Order: sequence, then structure tokens, then C-alpha cells
Amino acid sequence: MSSEKLLRLAGLAAIAAGVLSVIGDVMSLVVDLEAAEAAGGASQRIVFGFYLLGTVLLLLGLTGLYASESRAAGILGFAGFLLAFAGTALSVGALWFEFFVVPDLAVQAPDLATGELGFTGFALSFLLAAVGWVLFAIATLRAPVYPRYAAGLLLAGALVSFVPLFVQVPATGLLLSVAIVVLGFFLWRRHGAPAQTPLQVANPAD
Repeated sequence: MSSEKLLRLAGLAAIAAGVLSVIGDVMSLVVDLEAAEAAGGASQRIVFGFYLLGTVLLLLGLTGLYASESRAAGILGFAGFLLAFAGTALSVGALWFEFFVVPDLAVQAPDLATGELGFTGFALSFLLAAVGWVLFAIATLRAPVYPRYAAGLLLAGALVSFVPLFVQVPATGLLLSVAIVVLGFFLWRRHGAPAQTPLQVANPAD
């Protein structure tokens, strides 16, 4: 498979990741993810299911977004990509725990299900991802690859993603998710045009 097709697929992965996360964020406005009675419930599991699948796809999308601007993004972009990728990958573990383990804990050990198990690890994962996305957004804003408004939206969303580390506010990832959808669309469109066959110039000697 050509690199153009891989980047196009990465763009689609970014779009899907953003859309799934947006759905999760919207649902979180009506589903109290912190409520003890909701622990392990169907609604909570659906929300975390969207988040989990979206975050896995985001790893693919992020790789494509960086690959498309790696030369222009420089060292800052590389550092941001590594931190964002590492933090996002660790966040997958937290979401996997919420989706697969918490429902069983809610049945077998309700007190543990509503406790803050591994809070330090979860907080460090999301902090690492937030810092990485901020650096990646700044590098994207400086690199003339994606529209500046899309990169600015990504930076705003990355900054807002710090909020849950201090206060529990639902749908704080909504802005970042929308930015990823926009960037994914431009990545998909940029590498979606069919290759042009150069015109052959006739040799006067023929």
C-alpha cells in the first residue's frame, strides 16, 4: 500500500476518532460518569466504549497527522508527537479499565468500583497527553501544512483538556475532538487526489 493511501486512511481514522469522542462527550452531558449508582451501568459502559474505540483510532490518526507535517514541524513537533502518542496510549489503558473492569467491580465489589483506583496513574497519563497535544498543536500552528484556524482550534482544545485535572467538568474534550475531525478531514482530502500523469513532451527529433 502506498504512503498516500496510508495517510488517507490515517485521515479517516482521525475523523472517526473525533466523531466517536464527540458522541461520548455529548452523552457524558446526560450520563453522570461519577455517580455511584451509574458505575458499571449500560449507559456508562456505552460512553466509555465510544471513548475507548475513539482513542485507539486516535493513535492511528495522530501518526498520520504528524507524518504529513514531520519535516515542517521540526523538533517541537516530534517532541509533541511522542508525548501526545505516549499519553494517549496510556489513556487507552485507563479507558479499557473503565469499560471492561469497572462493570465487574460494580457487581463484585461496589465500594472499589466507585473508589479512585489508580488515580495517580490516570492523572499522569492524561497530563502527559495534554502536554503533548499542546506542543503538537503549537508545532502544527507554526508549520504551513494545515489551516491555521484548524491548528488554533487544536491548541485551544489541548489547553481545555487540562481542566479535568483540577475540576470535574463534562465534555471538556469536545473542542479537541472537533479539531481532530477538522485536521483529519484536511489530511484525508490532501492525500485523496489521484496522482496526475505528467504530459509527455514530443521530441522534435522523432
